[in-house]
Amino acid sequence: MSSRIQNILLVFILLIFSCESHKENKDEINQVSNSKTIKVYLLGTFHFAQTDSTYNVLDSIHQKSIEKLSNIIASGKPNKVFLERQPEFEFQNKMNSLYSKYRQMDRPLKVKNEIFQVGFRVARQLNHDSVYLCDHPGRYGYLNNIAYEYAENNNQKDIIEGKRIGTVERQEDIIDEDSLMQSVSLLDYIRWINSDKVKNASHASYISNWPLMGSTDYYNYEDDNTLLGAEVITDWYRRNILIYTKMINQVDYENDDAIFLIMGADHIPIIENLFNANPYFEVVPTSEWLAKKSQ
Repeated sequence: MSSRIQNILLVFILLIFSCESHKENKDEINQVSNSKTIKVYLLGTFHFAQTDSTYNVLDSIHQKSIEKLSNIIASGKPNKVFLERQPEFEFQNKMNSLYSKYRQMDRPLKVKNEIFQVGFRVARQLNHDSVYLCDHPGRYGYLNNIAYEYAENNNQKDIIEGKRIGTVERQEDIIDEDSLMQSVSLLDYIRWINSDKVKNASHASYISNWPLMGSTDYYNYEDDNTLLGAEVITDWYRRNILIYTKMINQVDYENDDAIFLIMGADHIPIIENLFNANPYFEVVPTSEWLAKKSQ
C-alpha cells in the first residue's frame, strides 16, 4: 500500500509543481539556456477507425476536410511528425516502410486511421523521409475496469457520470456528440475537440472524478480498494510522461524548428503541460493555429 501511495503522490507533486511554477520561471530559464525554442503543434483527435457505419472518413466530403486539415498543419512546417505508435514495436508495425510506400502512391490511401490519413499525408506534403513514433503502453484498461466495477457496486455511479458534487462532466456527455459530428465538417469537429472548453473539461474529469472512486477507509491497512481511481490517473500520467520522453529524445535540438504530434485528444492536456514546462519548447495554442484557413 505504501508504494502505491508514494507513486500517486509523486505524480500529483509533479503536476502541481509544473502547473504553478513553469509559467513564471520559463523566461528566466530560457535566458540561462541561451537556446532557441522549438515550436510544438499538438493535435487531439478522435480515432477515425472507431466510428460507426454512418460516419466514414473515406467519404469524399470528409477527405476534402482532411485535406484542408493537413494543409493547415503543413503550413506550420514541422520538421518531425510524431504518431501514436510504439517505437519499440517498429519491427512489427514497419511504419516507415509503409510510409515509404505511401510516398510513392498516386492514389488515395483507403485506411480509416488518422495516422495514415493525417500523419502520413502531412509528412509527405513536407517531403519528410520518415515519420516518428512515440506511444507507450499503459494499464489504463485493466485499472479502469477495476475502478468502474467497484464504483458500480458501491453507489459511486454518480461519480462515473460526473453528477456528484466535486466531479466534472465532460463536454461530450453534455451535448449530443453524434449529432455534432454529423452536422459539421470533420475539420470543424476536430476544432471543437481541441477547443479550450472541451480540453479543460476532459482533463478536469480525470483530476476531479477518478480520485473519488474507491474506498475511503484509508486507516484500514487491509482495505485494498482505496485509491482505485487514483491508480487509474497515476498510470495515465505515467504513460503520457513516457510519450513526452520519447518525443524529446528524438528531437534535434540544434536543427529542428518545429514538431507536430497527432494523438487521441485526452492525451493532449498532459503532454501540453509538460512541453510548456520545458524551456526549449514553445507550444503553439492549438485553438489558434487550427483556426487558420487552409491554403
